[in-house]
Amino acid sequence: MSRNIIKILEKNFSDLKAGQKMLISSPEKIAEYIKNIPEGIHKTSKEMRLDLAKVMGADNSCPVSTGIFLRKAIEEHGKEIPFWRLIDENHPLVKKLNLDPKEIKYMRNLEGID
Repeated sequence: MSRNIIKILEKNFSDLKAGQKMLISSPEKIAEYIKNIPEGIHKTSKEMRLDLAKVMGADNSCPVSTGIFLRKAIEEHGKEIPFWRLIDENHPLVKKLNLDPKEIKYMRNLEGID
């Protein structure tokens, strides 16, 4: 179930300011986003948050839920999505998901990332 919720912040939160529209996305939308990152292109989590928010008419995406949903997307889809275009071998999710950092580095090098 793909859900997107937009909340107007009542107070500052992380890198968002009171009054801004914050998107709470979903693992499905994040997986879809990652699938659409072109080969050889690296995106950061911040870029993804802004891109997802822009599509939905928000100012930014929630950093907390985006991190949780990124983990869930990688757990659910594994190598079906090119997650190495978003995370490198030193990203905290590598240890949490027991991913092989050498394989991530190999895939990034294969695509000319880094």
